[in-house]
Amino acid sequence: MLVYEPQRSLRRQLTWRLMGVFALVALLGSAAVVTAYQSLILRGQREAADDALRYVTSSYAHQVQQWERDAIEVKAQIDFMRIFGEDSSDSWLRLRAYFAALEGKVDRFSAGAVMRKDGTAGMVFGADSQLLARRLQDGAAAPLWLLGNEGRTLYLVHSVPLWLGVEGTGRMVLLQPLDNGVVASLAAQDVHLHLVLDGRVLAGTAGSEDVGKPLDASFSGRTREDGRTTEQRIFPFLGNGPHTPVLVIHQQVRERLSVPMLLIGSVALLGVLTLLLWLVIGRWAKGVTDRVSALSKASALFAVDHAIEGPVRQALDQAQVQPDEIGDVAQASRDMMESVRLYDEEHFAYLQTLDILEEGVVEIASDGSYLRASPGWTRLAGTERSHRGILFECFHPEDVDDFRQHFGQLFTGEKTSLKGRIRLRSNDGNGVWLEYRFVVSELGARMVRSVRGVLRDITQSYLLEKHVTHMALHDALTGLPNRVLLEDRCKIALRTAERNGHKVALGFMDLDHFKHVNDQFGHKAGDEMLLYLSNVLHGCLRAGDTLARWGGDEFVVLLTDLAGQKGAHEAIAKMGAICQEPIVINGNVFNATFSMGVAIFPDDASTVDALLSQADRAMFSAKQQGRNTVRFFADISNVEEERELVYIQHRLAAAIKDHKIQTWFQPIVDVRTRQVVSCEALARWYDDSYGWVSPATFIPMAESLGLIRELGQQVWQQAVQGLHRWREAGMDMRISVNVSRRQLFTPTFTADLLADLDRLAIPVSVVDLEITESVAMEDADFTARRLIELTEAGFGIAIDDFGTGYSSLSQLHDMPATKIKIDISFVRRAHSDQGAQLIQAIVNIAGAFKLQTVAEGVESDEIAASLQGFGVDLLQGYHFGKPMPVTEFEHYLATRFNRTAPF
Repeated sequence: MLVYEPQRSLRRQLTWRLMGVFALVALLGSAAVVTAYQSLILRGQREAADDALRYVTSSYAHQVQQWERDAIEVKAQIDFMRIFGEDSSDSWLRLRAYFAALEGKVDRFSAGAVMRKDGTAGMVFGADSQLLARRLQDGAAAPLWLLGNEGRTLYLVHSVPLWLGVEGTGRMVLLQPLDNGVVASLAAQDVHLHLVLDGRVLAGTAGSEDVGKPLDASFSGRTREDGRTTEQRIFPFLGNGPHTPVLVIHQQVRERLSVPMLLIGSVALLGVLTLLLWLVIGRWAKGVTDRVSALSKASALFAVDHAIEGPVRQALDQAQVQPDEIGDVAQASRDMMESVRLYDEEHFAYLQTLDILEEGVVEIASDGSYLRASPGWTRLAGTERSHRGILFECFHPEDVDDFRQHFGQLFTGEKTSLKGRIRLRSNDGNGVWLEYRFVVSELGARMVRSVRGVLRDITQSYLLEKHVTHMALHDALTGLPNRVLLEDRCKIALRTAERNGHKVALGFMDLDHFKHVNDQFGHKAGDEMLLYLSNVLHGCLRAGDTLARWGGDEFVVLLTDLAGQKGAHEAIAKMGAICQEPIVINGNVFNATFSMGVAIFPDDASTVDALLSQADRAMFSAKQQGRNTVRFFADISNVEEERELVYIQHRLAAAIKDHKIQTWFQPIVDVRTRQVVSCEALARWYDDSYGWVSPATFIPMAESLGLIRELGQQVWQQAVQGLHRWREAGMDMRISVNVSRRQLFTPTFTADLLADLDRLAIPVSVVDLEITESVAMEDADFTARRLIELTEAGFGIAIDDFGTGYSSLSQLHDMPATKIKIDISFVRRAHSDQGAQLIQAIVNIAGAFKLQTVAEGVESDEIAASLQGFGVDLLQGYHFGKPMPVTEFEHYLATRFNRTAPF
C-alpha cells in the first residue's frame, strides 16, 4: 500500500516568504523610522536654533532702543538743569557733579566723554574714558563700538548732541559695556550666548568661566564637543566686516531617544504588527496551504490506482471545506477523477473485448516498430514477432514493398487512413490473409507521431470469396472462363491491339451433333466429352489466348496479338486437328467436329459485342454450309445481312416511337408459402415482319441506338399501371422493374419515378428496381450515390445476375441493396456439389448483409426444395409461371388469389 509523503514545499515557501517579508519590513521600517525620527529632530533643533537667533536679535534691538532712550534722557536732564546756562564758568564743574551724582545709580553707561565743538574733551568719566577721548579728538566721528579694559571689555558707543552754552553745540558720547550680565539678558532659556571678537570670547551667559576662551564664530551649523551636540548661530549685531564682534548663539541638541532604543522599539512594534498579520492572514494562509496540500495528496493517491474511495475522498473533502476557488478546483478534480475511473472501466472492458475478438490492435511508429500491440495481434502474428522487430517483418515478402510505400504516406500527410488486405509471412506454406485498417493518431501542425491499426484474419472469407469469384468467372464443369471473364479479356485484348496496331480474332465454336451424344450415351458421357475437349483444345493454344465455354456445347476462342488473318487460320487448324483424333469414353469411341465462325478486330468489328455478333453470324453460316466448317466473317456475303440489320433497327426505333413495346410479367413466389408476392416486368417486342424478337437482340440494339431510356419508360409506365389495378383489387403485390445504365444516370430519374407513383397512389416501398451487377460496378461512386438516393426515397434495390460480375464483398457492403438475384447459371447447378456450395455461399453472404435472395430459373419442384433448404427467400422460374402478357398474367393472378371478377 502506498503511503503518501506530502511535500511541504508550498508551506515552506509561504513560511520563508513571510519571514523574508518580516525581515525586510523590519530592516527597511527601522531604517525609515530612524531616518524620519532624526530628520524630525534635526528639523526641530534647527527651528529652535533659528527661534533663538530671532529672539536674541529682537532682544538686542529692544535693548539698543532702551539705551538710546536712556542717553536722550540724560541729555534732557542736563538741559533741564541748565547746567550750561548764561553763566557758564562753573558749567563743567556742575556737569562733573551731575555725573558723579549719577555714578552708582545708573548702570547703563559706565563711562563717557563730553566733547567740545572744537573736538577737545571737555570732561571724561569712568574707566576707558581717556581711550574714548583720544578716539574722538580732533572731531572724529564716534565709533559703533570700542574695545577697552585692555581688550577685555566691549562697549557700545552712544553719541547725542549736547548744548554747551556759549561754547556752542558739542556732543555727549556714552559707553555701554557689553558684559556677562548684558549678554545674559539677551539670551533665552536654555540658550548659551557668547560675545566673540576675533575668535575669543569677551562675555557670555556662563559668566567669567568662558571669557577668554577661543570660539570659532565663522559658521552656523551643528557642532559637537565633549559628547554634546549643539546648534550654532551667528548674530553679526554690529555688521559683517572683519574684526567685528558677533554674538554666537548655542542651542544644545537634546536627543530624547537613542538610535539603539529607537531600533529596538521599532522592531518590537513591527513584531507586534507581524503577529497580528499572522493571526489574521497567516492562519488563513496556513489553511489554504493545507487544503492545497490535501488536493495534491488526493491527486497523488489517485494517480496510483485510480480509486476515489478512502484517503482520496477524505483529502478531497478536506480541500472542499470552503466554497471558494480551491473548493471549485477540488470539485473539478473529483469530477475529473470520476470521469477517469469510468474511462478506465470502459477501457478495461474494451481491452477484454479485444482479447475475445480474433483481431489485433497495434500502434506503430514511422519506422514500423511496435509501440503497442494487443494480445489478439500476438495470437495472429506469433509472440516472437509481436513485441520485437518491426511490423513489416510479419508480412509476406511479395507484399511488403507495396504496403511500406502506402504506409509511409500516412506519415507524410498524403493519406489519413489506409485499408486493404495483405498476407502474413508463413513458414509452413499456408497463407494467412489479413484485412487491415490504419489511421493516424495525431494531426495538425505537428508531425504525425504514430498510426493505429486493426488487423483481422480473413483467410476463410477470403478463400470463400476467391472461390465464389472463381466460380462466378469460370465454368463449373470445364473450369474454363465463362462469358463474364471472356468479355473482360476481350476488352483488354482489343485495347492492347488498338494500342500496338495488332489484330484480334474471336471464334464462336459449336460442337456438331452433340445432342446425339447426350441422348444416346447420357449427360455424363456428354460432360466427359466436353471436359476432354476443353482440356485438349486449351492445351493447343498460346499462353495469351483464351478458350471460354459459352454454354452447353458452345465455346468461344480468343486469339490475341495477331499480325493478320493467317495467324488465326493456323491456330484454328491446330484445334481442328486435335478434334479429329478419336475420343474414347467408357469404351465408346467418338469423333468430334465443330462449326466455327471467326471475326477479326478491327476489320470486322470494333467492339466486343459486335465481334461476338459477327462471329455468331459466321458460325451460323458455317452450320448452313454442312457443319465441320470454319467460316470467317470477311469471307461470307454480308450485304444482305447488313441490310437486314439496318432494317431491324429502323423497325425497332419505329416500334418504340409508336409505343409497341409490350410489358410481360413473370411471378415471384415466397419459398415457404409458394404464394405470389411479386412479379418482374419484362420487355417484349413483336414485329409484323420478324415476329417475336428476342430481348437479347433488341435490348442491346436499343442501347446502341440511344433509345433504351424511352424503351425503359414504356415498360415502367405499363408496369405501374398494372400494379395500380392489382392493388386496387386488394392484392398485396410488389413489382420488380429492370433499370438500364442510361436510365440510372438520368439526372431526374428518381424524381420522375416518384411523380408517377404519387399520381397513382402507389407506395414507393412496394417497388424494386433491378440493376445488373456489371452496371452497379461501372462508375461505382456515382452509382452508389444514385442508389442511396433511391433507397432513401423508399425504393428496394435488387442486384440482378449476382455472382456473374466482379463485385467484391467490400463493394457489396457499400452498395445500398435490399435483394440479390441468384443468376440462372448457378441455379441450374443446384444439384451438383459445387453448385450447392456456391448457392449456399451466396445465401450466407446475403444473410451477413441482411439482404433477401431471389433465385431465377427455377424449373422443377426438386430445385425449389433444394433452394428452400439453402435458405433462399423468393423463387422465380417456369416452374411457377413463365413471362406472360398483362391479360394472361391477370388471369393467372385471379386463379392464384381465388378471384372470379375481372380486374
